[in-house]
Amino acid sequence: MAQVKVLRPFKDAKELWIGLDTPGFRRKVFRLVDKERVGSEHIVAGLTIFEPGESSSRHNHPGSEEVDIMVRGTGDVVVDGQRIPFNEGDWVFIPEGVFHQHVNNGNEPLWLIWMYTPPGELPKT
Repeated sequence: MAQVKVLRPFKDAKELWIGLDTPGFRRKVFRLVDKERVGSEHIVAGLTIFEPGESSSRHNHPGSEEVDIMVRGTGDVVVDGQRIPFNEGDWVFIPEGVFHQHVNNGNEPLWLIWMYTPPGELPKT
C-alpha cells in the first residue's frame, strides 16, 4: 500500500553531482521522488542547485514532459539558441523531448525544483 511521505531534500534525497568533469556545468542534485526512494510509478522529482555562472548541459528527456519551479535565484532556459529569462517563483514547462539548458545568470545560487513524467533519466553531464 502506498504511503504519504514528507521528504527533506538535504536529509532524504539521493545526492549526486553532475558535470564535475566539465567546467561551467557543475551542479548538485537532490533526487527525492522516484521508484527507489518512495515507490513512485509515474513521476520523478528533485532539487538542483546551480552556483552563479553554472548551467546544465543541453539535454532532453525523451518521452517525458518537465516542469521546473524556481525557488531561489534567476536564470535562463535556453531552447533552440533562444534564452528565455526566469525569476524566483516562476514555473517553466518543457514539452516532451525538447532539448533545453538551464543557466544561472545571477549572483546567488539558483534553486530549481524539477519534475518530469513519465520517469526518465537525469542528464549525464
